[in-house]
Amino acid sequence: MRIYNWRITLKALSIYFLSMVLTWMIAFFFLLVFQIENSTAFPNYLTEHLQMILWSGSISGVTWGVIFKVRQSVKKYIPSYFLNISVSLVMNIFGAYTLLYCMFHIESFFTMKEFPRTYLQLIAFYSSPMFYVILIYFFIVGILIEIFYDVDSKLGKGVFVKLLLGRYFKPKEVERIFLFMDLKSSTHYAEKLGHFKYSRLIQDCFKDLTCAVKKNRAEIYQYVGDEAVLIWKVKQGLKENRCLKLFFDFRKTIESRKNYYQKEYGMLPIFKAGAHIGKVMLAEVGELKSEIAYHGDAINTAARIQAQCNSYRSKLLISIDLLEMLNNDNGELDGFINLKPVLLSGKEIPVEIYAYKEKKQASNGSDYEIGEYMNAWLN
Repeated sequence: MRIYNWRITLKALSIYFLSMVLTWMIAFFFLLVFQIENSTAFPNYLTEHLQMILWSGSISGVTWGVIFKVRQSVKKYIPSYFLNISVSLVMNIFGAYTLLYCMFHIESFFTMKEFPRTYLQLIAFYSSPMFYVILIYFFIVGILIEIFYDVDSKLGKGVFVKLLLGRYFKPKEVERIFLFMDLKSSTHYAEKLGHFKYSRLIQDCFKDLTCAVKKNRAEIYQYVGDEAVLIWKVKQGLKENRCLKLFFDFRKTIESRKNYYQKEYGMLPIFKAGAHIGKVMLAEVGELKSEIAYHGDAINTAARIQAQCNSYRSKLLISIDLLEMLNNDNGELDGFINLKPVLLSGKEIPVEIYAYKEKKQASNGSDYEIGEYMNAWLN
C-alpha cells in the first residue's frame, strides 16, 4: 500500500511540475514576442530563441513550483486570512526575484535585451526600469497561476479547465457512482454546540475527509450543510472498492483524532452514508452563478438510500446495483446483509438495498457482529 501511495504521489508531483513548466514556457514565449521588432521575421526569431524558452521555462517552472508548494504547505498554519494574503504576496515577490537570479546564472540561454551578463551589471540592473517591468511580469504570472490553482481546487480538480473548454455546455449522459455522507444527529449537535462551534465542527470533519478523498480518487461534488456528496467514474470507483473504502478510511481518520474532537466539541462525530450507481445527465447550469450539476434518478436514489440509515440503524447502505458491480469487479464482498425491497420517497418501484454489519469488540476481546434488529425485521 505504501508503494502504491508513493506512486500516486510521484505521479501527482510529475503532473504538477509539468503543468508549471508548460505555463512558464508560455510566459517566456510572450515575453519573447514583446521584444520582436517590426522588421524581424517571426518564425526565424522564434526558432533562434526556442532554446531560451525551453530552458528558462523549465527552470522557472521548477523554481516557482517549489516556492508555491512551500507556500501551500505553510498556508494551513497561518491563522489570519489577511496574513495569508500578505504571505502569498511576499512569496510571489520572492519568487520573481529568485527567477531573475536564476536567469542571470543561465544568461547564455536568456536573450532578453539589456539583460545583465556580469554581477556588476546585475546589481545595476536591480535599480533599472527594465528590472521592475520584468519583476511585475513574473509577479503577475505567479499570481495568475496561484489564482488558477485556487479556483480549480474550489470547483474540483480539473473542472475549471473543462468549463473553459465548454465541455459541459451541452448536457451529456454519464454513468457515475454516488456516495452521500451525512453527520448523524446533526440537529442535536447544532443545538448543543451553537451555530458558531457547530460550523467549526463541520469544517474540521470535512478537512479530515481530504486524505480519504485523495487516497480513493474521489471527486467532491457538493457540500450541502453537514452532508458531503462524492462521485467516481465507474472504473475508478469500483477499483479496489474505493467507493466504499473512502467511508471507512474517513471513519479511521476521525477516530484517530478522537481526543481532539472530545476536547473541542465534547463528542466524536459519526457519519452515515448511502451509495448507488447509475446513469445521469451532466450539464453546466446557471448564468449569474454557474456550476456543474448532475441530474437524474441515480443521484436522487443515492440520497434517499442514505436517508434510510436511521430507519435501519445502519451507518452504510448501498443499492443492489452497486453491490453486484463491486462483486463482479472485486469478488464477493462480506459484511452486507440484504434488506427487503424498500419503497424510497418519491419512487414507485421498491429498491433492494444492503446494509453493512458493524463489528464491535466484546468484553472478552473477541469480535461479534451486531444486526439483530435487522434479522428480527427480516423475519
